[in-house]
Amino acid sequence: MVTDVTAIILARGGSKGIVGKNLARVLGRPLIDWTILQLQAAGISRIFVSTDSRQIAARASSLGADTIDRPTELAGDDSQGDDSLVHAAEALGLTDDAIILCPQLTSPLRYPSDFVEAVIEFEFKRLDSLFSAVAFDDLCLWENSTPMKAVSYTPNNRKNRQDRAPQLVENGSFYIMTAQGLLCSRNRLHGKIGTALMPKWTLPEIDDSSDLKLCEALMMAYDIPGKLTTLQNEHSITEST
Repeated sequence: MVTDVTAIILARGGSKGIVGKNLARVLGRPLIDWTILQLQAAGISRIFVSTDSRQIAARASSLGADTIDRPTELAGDDSQGDDSLVHAAEALGLTDDAIILCPQLTSPLRYPSDFVEAVIEFEFKRLDSLFSAVAFDDLCLWENSTPMKAVSYTPNNRKNRQDRAPQLVENGSFYIMTAQGLLCSRNRLHGKIGTALMPKWTLPEIDDSSDLKLCEALMMAYDIPGKLTTLQNEHSITEST
């Protein structure tokens, strides 16, 4: 269980790929529900949603989260998430050593335990910031340019998969940082950076309608709703005794 953490969720009303994406239905619930419920199941009670949308704010409040009014200039298609995160941290007046957990709504492929284990890792290693990631040892990335350019390996020295150094890919599920580090650097990743490794099935993010179907299928395949319900029931029993 995690208690001494402040969760800040960035949830603007606009979206290029899916209209009203953060309220789009995923397995019968608005997308924003899954992140808030996962945080609560992890024992995180200080949950704030930074948004410019009244509908998103109302939904977040109905689930017990608090809201932060995001300025219009931080809610456009070209707005930077780090700027909105800094705004939220400043609005909350967090202490320098406060731990901030910033989960991404469009990455619901996770368990509450992922948050718990990452915070433990963050504190144990005395990190300044941390990102969730997926490891690949067979990732051959190319830059789509003219001429084509290999990014993650050397084509004329192609090694076997097992001989390649593992590559880490941010899956966007969540980021952890100290308030002081965020406000000083104005960036979610700074100082001594660590990672929280997650399974490969957590890599997809919801950007368009096809992603919705893929994430729903993966959520069912890995029983995300079932495990969330089990934890909620355990919390209810604990609170009633």
